[in-house]
Amino acid sequence: MKSYQHFAEKYAQLVVQSGVALRKGQSLFIKTGIGTYEFARMVAKQAYKGGALQVLIDIDDPQLTKTRIDCQSESELQEIPDFQKIIDYEMMVKDWAFVRIDNTEDRTWLSDADPSKLSAIRSAASRNSRLYRQSRMRHEHPWCVICAPGPVWARNVLGEKATEEELWDILIPILRLDTDDPNQAWTNHSNTLMKRCSKLNDLHIKTLHFTGDKTDLTIGFRQEHRWFGGGDPLPNGTWFLPNIPTEEVFTVPDLSAVDGHVHTTRPVSVLDSLVEDVTLEFSHGLVTRCTARIGQELMERFLSIDDGARRLGEVALVDESSPLARSKRVFGSILYDENASCHLALGAGYPSCLTHGSSLTTDAQLHEAGCNTSLVHTDFMVGSHQTNVSAITRDNIEVPIMVQGRFVI
Repeated sequence: MKSYQHFAEKYAQLVVQSGVALRKGQSLFIKTGIGTYEFARMVAKQAYKGGALQVLIDIDDPQLTKTRIDCQSESELQEIPDFQKIIDYEMMVKDWAFVRIDNTEDRTWLSDADPSKLSAIRSAASRNSRLYRQSRMRHEHPWCVICAPGPVWARNVLGEKATEEELWDILIPILRLDTDDPNQAWTNHSNTLMKRCSKLNDLHIKTLHFTGDKTDLTIGFRQEHRWFGGGDPLPNGTWFLPNIPTEEVFTVPDLSAVDGHVHTTRPVSVLDSLVEDVTLEFSHGLVTRCTARIGQELMERFLSIDDGARRLGEVALVDESSPLARSKRVFGSILYDENASCHLALGAGYPSCLTHGSSLTTDAQLHEAGCNTSLVHTDFMVGSHQTNVSAITRDNIEVPIMVQGRFVI
């Protein structure tokens, strides 16, 4: 019989050693839901064993958030404690590592929350933490987003009679925990993704053209854009994995050079509720029309958060042969589902994907460089076995990149 405790410990060690690449004397902040607290504690123990100075665990409680939404006005919901900014400042100045465990066990509490109030509380939180979030997006500090198996997530993915152990069986190979050395396995996989990035960078892509069922979209890129995947470098040269698992290679598009229409291929969580079958129409980079079979009002609320919510901040390519895609599962977690499919993000772009990104310190400078800014960043899965992607290089040569969801470069 498998020892799932053993795999959980290997997973926690992987998060500490490869996810945030925690160094001795560095502190770690973990954000988790109640249902995944035990795994957060396991990560904390591995961090202390690795020499962490301090580990703090912060609880995200959607049930309590729902109660607050029911009891307060929109203006009251926008109040954020002043000490939160002090915490963010401390984490930036002292270079804390950050781990977020996706709230797959408790998310349903917000499924029927008032969309206006939910948007108000999320927007306020985003505004308050903007400086620290931008610092993370520049990869100035190590961060890692993960999921932890639990009974609720297992039932959502596998059916009402499923067990947490059955979900572990699916995730173990996806997380490469069935290897002798998961850290080395992820290093090898990261090298494969980085080689793919090198090939894309060498093409000097001017535009990408996505076609498929209900999709015909052209995306432009500035000359300074660069593809990343398989990890990112910190200022000290150490590499970390912002997502575990990760199967994507990604870059930042020109915020004003997106035209056509695209249709989502998987459900996506928007403002903590699922939306499905979304069609986005773009003109000169701006979403001009949006329809959703499920979640139309939520999409309208999302797109009205700020001007940047209507523009792309990320383009990511994922091969349909990835372990996640081969599982044929919809996981209901953006972390997993985005790594099973090509995706596009509405909202903030990654300045680190521009060769001169570190010198761009204001929104005006980022916009001038073609990088979108926003309080939000939400991925929408658009890839499938019908997806074809071709590039036009700066020498005006057409190059096929993906055919029927598979890389051909």
